[in-house]
Amino acid sequence: MNNPSLNSDDWLDVAIGTLKIEGHTGLRALPLAKKLGVTRGSFYHHFESLEAFHVEVVAHWAKVSSGQVIRNAKDTLDPRQALDDLLQTTLLSGAELERAIRSWATVKDLVAVEVAKVDHERIAVAHGLLIGCGVSDPVAASRAKIIYWAAIGRLMMPYPEKSVLSETEISDFARLMAFE
Repeated sequence: MNNPSLNSDDWLDVAIGTLKIEGHTGLRALPLAKKLGVTRGSFYHHFESLEAFHVEVVAHWAKVSSGQVIRNAKDTLDPRQALDDLLQTTLLSGAELERAIRSWATVKDLVAVEVAKVDHERIAVAHGLLIGCGVSDPVAASRAKIIYWAAIGRLMMPYPEKSVLSETEISDFARLMAFE
């Protein structure tokens, strides 16, 4: 019942899928091992402890949920275009995983600390783009937080799929935020 080709990313992928569907209560070694068709010992072969696993799950969430979006924002030469692209992606994204991770963060301090780090990084990207658009630093700092809070707030609505803006409305919002 051991799979030698199984690696920690396999565990993290199944954890993200489980978190999205079942919430944080599904993130236990034995049920995840069963989903992977391995023993619980495989879990402890890949992760030092359940707490270490939780930190890795949050890091994996950050990578799959915003890693490429952040790289694209940093790689786009025109900060206005990068801001628009960032907002298009963010304000049109799904909610299940983001809601699940934030729910987990309300009951587990270790997760809250890790999620706060991701939040800080995401806000810093928006801040940098706004600075690149010519917005002064203090104004950019405030607007970056407002942009982020709006994006997260939309995802926390009871029916986030009904709380959407059109691409044109999002572009208008990006232009408004980039205006000094």
